[in-house]
Amino acid sequence: MFNYDGLSEKELICLLQEGHEGALRSLYDIHVKKLHYFILRTAKSRQLAEDVVQDVFIKIWETRLLIDPQQPFKTYLYTIAKRHLLNLLKRLQHETGILEEIRKYMDPVENTTELQIEYAESNLLLAEAISKLPIQRREVFIRCKLQGLSYKQVAAELDISEGTVNNQMVKALRSIREYITFKNTIVSLLIFFMNN
Repeated sequence: MFNYDGLSEKELICLLQEGHEGALRSLYDIHVKKLHYFILRTAKSRQLAEDVVQDVFIKIWETRLLIDPQQPFKTYLYTIAKRHLLNLLKRLQHETGILEEIRKYMDPVENTTELQIEYAESNLLLAEAISKLPIQRREVFIRCKLQGLSYKQVAAELDISEGTVNNQMVKALRSIREYITFKNTIVSLLIFFMNN
């Protein structure tokens, strides 16, 4: 069993590049608290901050051969964290916009028979849109949005990276929005032609 205690960051990075997972764990232990606080100040969400920290260290492992042991590791780590957080916040903002658009078709405003029928139809339309998604994308969407699991939990369940979960969610939401918009356009055109 290799002992990583007392090693310098430079030594840990060299071991990391040789594929030592324990070196990554040591670097994680050294930086996790400050990195979490740094991300939390911007993200304002503990869950999101934890997810970003995990993603960042996965990225560190994946790009370990690109790290220059002669340069401060903290600079490299925080650059990746900032970039990842900004990308994630952009994605979340995009997803929120798409979900708001989907909700327009889903939320009943009043308890009238006509609106109840429209609500049932829009739920059916949403179910149709979800059923059209590729299998993995559908599984990701159902777990994240219908079962309320975090990206981290979904990644673990489906044995994929959190980055893949993010990408699949963005694509799923885009596909659902396009499908619903397309179907509603067809209905509007049919109504227009029937009335003219």
